[in-house]
Amino acid sequence: MVKDSKRTVPTGRFAPTPSGEMHAGNLLCALLAYLSVKSKGGRFLVRIEDLDTDRCPRSSADKIIGVLNELGLTSDEPVIWQSGRASVYREKENELGRKTRVYPCFCTRAQLHAAEAPRLSDGGVIYSGACRRLTSQQIAEMSKSRRPCYRVEVPDTEIVFTDLLAGETVQNLKRQCGDFILRRSDGVYAYQFAVAVDDGESGVTEVVRGNDLLSSTPRQIWLMRLLGYTPPAYYHIPLVCDGDGRKLSKSEGDSAARLVGTYPRERVLGYLAYCAGIIESNRAASLEELIDCFSWEKVRRGKILLDKHLLI
Repeated sequence: MVKDSKRTVPTGRFAPTPSGEMHAGNLLCALLAYLSVKSKGGRFLVRIEDLDTDRCPRSSADKIIGVLNELGLTSDEPVIWQSGRASVYREKENELGRKTRVYPCFCTRAQLHAAEAPRLSDGGVIYSGACRRLTSQQIAEMSKSRRPCYRVEVPDTEIVFTDLLAGETVQNLKRQCGDFILRRSDGVYAYQFAVAVDDGESGVTEVVRGNDLLSSTPRQIWLMRLLGYTPPAYYHIPLVCDGDGRKLSKSEGDSAARLVGTYPRERVLGYLAYCAGIIESNRAASLEELIDCFSWEKVRRGKILLDKHLLI
């Protein structure tokens, strides 16, 4: 486990999933994460969340790292690859199993979605707990025909935290989340678990990411506390859209690689910083200048609009 002394150094991270190209909104998130921790004199880490290697080719990850490096958003330590950390997750899963209940689940996706269960904001369902009541004999019999995933049983308790952009969030794990998956039936560890372990092991003190991940944060905080980690501070940034308020899409020309490949570094940095509210005019700016003037009070609280016409 990470030593407490490691957390004395402010530590931020950017953790993309390389299932495709980054768009400009992802790049803005990376810049905010970098500026936030560097303005505190801290270290910046890059973690590639490639748990599902079939969906996350190395070529996509290398392209993302290349774009970050072009803007100077380089990792202060070797890039962390989740695909190479299965042994760490296995150790922490065993530790978690000694502290709370982890159980096999044989329910299919079709069964889950056919059930009359409340829906989560990400399209999933709150698990009914059907497999929580299986006997050892039933588990052994069902394992002959189907490999189970593994879920963690959550308590009937509220997780309360204050996001430093979005404000206070309260979530009852049992009623608003339900027992969630730690490890899929194919052996791949789930996002919620891997993120909690990696943030804890890396000594991450602050997380900057999109508002769409806000609802998953209570699960990660709960897991981190169970495993003895101190949860980081969270900044969930608003939705990033184009100049017309449309959600960014790489297919519509919002590719981060295209942006970085077309304009000089400091022009791209200044453009992103201006759209986020960090600087008052749309101009070129260096990373050093942006670090010096960065403040979360300047960052827009509503939609952040990346208007490509501002670059013409």
